[in-house]
Amino acid sequence: MPKMTYTAVYQQPRTLLRYDSERVIIYPDERVEDNFQPEKTADNDAPSPFKAYIYTGEERDGGFIVPCSDPTDHHEVANAIIRTRYTVSDELALQRHHQEDAEAYAEEWQAYCSFADAATAKAKKWLGIV
Repeated sequence: MPKMTYTAVYQQPRTLLRYDSERVIIYPDERVEDNFQPEKTADNDAPSPFKAYIYTGEERDGGFIVPCSDPTDHHEVANAIIRTRYTVSDELALQRHHQEDAEAYAEEWQAYCSFADAATAKAKKWLGIV
């Protein structure tokens, strides 16, 4: 059964926060909108437009809670980002399929590799390594 997703809007970018001793909450799916117009509420007129950072994730705040024992290690953070889309089982299946028939699974493999590379770049950026 697919998990529910939620979208949240912030005026500042979000990255990662320690959730507990073995997990972090991360916000990898960012969309930036320069002139975001909040909806008018029953109590008042619509606020002025602002630069919005919009996140979609499994948690109500637009994030994902994922395993990450060391949020200062870019490899651990990249792996946490990858877990928002691929389980370990998914990764192993992709590797097996690619090894068995690289041509038939080329598109799937490339999508995974691109996502993993982007996760590594994002982790380094978040940790100030870039």
